[in-house]
Amino acid sequence: MAIWANVVNDKRDILIYDDLNYLTLNYIDPDSLKINLVENKFMIDSLFNQEFSFTKLEKHLENIDYFNNSNVYRTIDSKINLEINEKDAVMFLEYRNRYVDTEGEMIPLSKIYSPETVYFVGQIDSINLINVLEVSSQIKNDNFLNGHIDYIFLDSINMNLKPVNENFLINFGNFDRINRKLNKYKIFYAAKHKSDLFSNVKNINLSFKNQVVIEKLKQ
Repeated sequence: MAIWANVVNDKRDILIYDDLNYLTLNYIDPDSLKINLVENKFMIDSLFNQEFSFTKLEKHLENIDYFNNSNVYRTIDSKINLEINEKDAVMFLEYRNRYVDTEGEMIPLSKIYSPETVYFVGQIDSINLINVLEVSSQIKNDNFLNGHIDYIFLDSINMNLKPVNENFLINFGNFDRINRKLNKYKIFYAAKHKSDLFSNVKNINLSFKNQVVIEKLKQ
């Protein structure tokens, strides 16, 4: 222990730079992150600034719009390691041209990465945003719905889903019983999609508790 302590003490002011390519990042590449740290004086050339603070660096990283949280620590060989968790985009807001994560935090577009998300058309207030994010999260995490739903929008009363390659809308209604409504639609679609039923359907209403109500196109 005494020998190890002496080694650490001898190196305590030597902040060795280890390239950031060990980081697995989606929205930003490690070289761009390095440039950011240099510009903000956390690094000088290829060494971390002797005066930098671990806490300040963590706060700086967490203020980057792509990142959720971070951990900065020194290894026993005096290298500085960064652990970064990126935000998980679940929905794309068309009118804001931004992604949104599960907490309602905005994520800018990335030049190198386009996450797979649910597309939202039109404007939305902060209260409905949280509800729509819950629906979007369930859609994104469902193998069938993730490829089946093209976009979501709100009318003056309720939420609507537009399936891919279908002419009908899914009237979701309010945000009660989200999981049950989505499962109800999946069961109904699986049972009927091979028939010619949907060619004459305008709306599929999921608002009713124990049934799926169909509105057909006018002949």
